[in-house]
Amino acid sequence: MREYRVQLAVAAVVVAALFLTPKDIAYDNAGIAFIGDSLTLGAVASVPSKDFASLVTDYLDKRGVQETKRIFIILDPGTDVPLALATQAMKHDHFFVILEFGVHAVAAPQLSPDQFRQMYASVLDCVAGDDTIIVAGTVPWLGWAPDDPLYARAEQFSRIIAEEAAKRQVAVADLWSAMKLRPELLSTPQDYTFFGSHHGDNFHPGDAGHSVIAQVYDQALAGELANPPHRPYERKCH
Repeated sequence: MREYRVQLAVAAVVVAALFLTPKDIAYDNAGIAFIGDSLTLGAVASVPSKDFASLVTDYLDKRGVQETKRIFIILDPGTDVPLALATQAMKHDHFFVILEFGVHAVAAPQLSPDQFRQMYASVLDCVAGDDTIIVAGTVPWLGWAPDDPLYARAEQFSRIIAEEAAKRQVAVADLWSAMKLRPELLSTPQDYTFFGSHHGDNFHPGDAGHSVIAQVYDQALAGELANPPHRPYERKCH
C-alpha cells in the first residue's frame, strides 16, 4: 500500500512515507532516499508510476528489498540547501540513496563549477558513509544543442559528479551519456503529463526518457547489490 504526504522543508518539497509489501528476502529497516530535483518529482512523465523514481523503486521491490521511500527535492541550487536536504534525508538512516540533481545548478549562472563541486562533495560526504548503497546520477541531457553553452556546462558538471563519486567509492549512473543527443527521449507539447502544466515541453524527459534514466540507475544498483560497498569512514554532514 502506498501513501504519500507532502511537506515543505528547507525551501524544498519533501514527499514521504511510501510503504511497500514485504518480500521473502528483505533488508531489515531498509529505506530509499531520492535526493533530486523536478525530474525526481516526475517531470514530465504521463503518470506517477512511469517516472524514474517509481521505476527504480519497483526494481528494488522485485529484488526483494523492503523499503520506505522518501523523496527530498532540491529546487534551490544554492550551496547550503542541498547539504541541508541530505542531512534531513540521512536522519532516517536510509540504506539506499539515489542522487539526481544538477540540472538546476547548470541553469544557475551564479553557481561556478568550483562551487558546484564543493556542494556536491558535501552531499556525498553526508550520505556516503558505512555500507549505504548510493548511486550518483550525472546531469541528463535535456535538449541542449552542442553549440549551446549550457551543453558544455552540463557536460562539465557531469564530469564533476563522476569525479567526486569516484573519490568516495560511489557508483555512477551516467545519465548524460545515455541520453545525450537523443531527442526522442524528451517530452513534446503533444504529450500529456500529470506534472505541472499537463503537457510536455521539449525539455524534460517523457516516459521514454524516464525509462532510460531508470534503466541506468538499475544497472548501477545491480552492481552495488552484487558487491555491497564497505567504506572505512562514517558520514560527515558539515
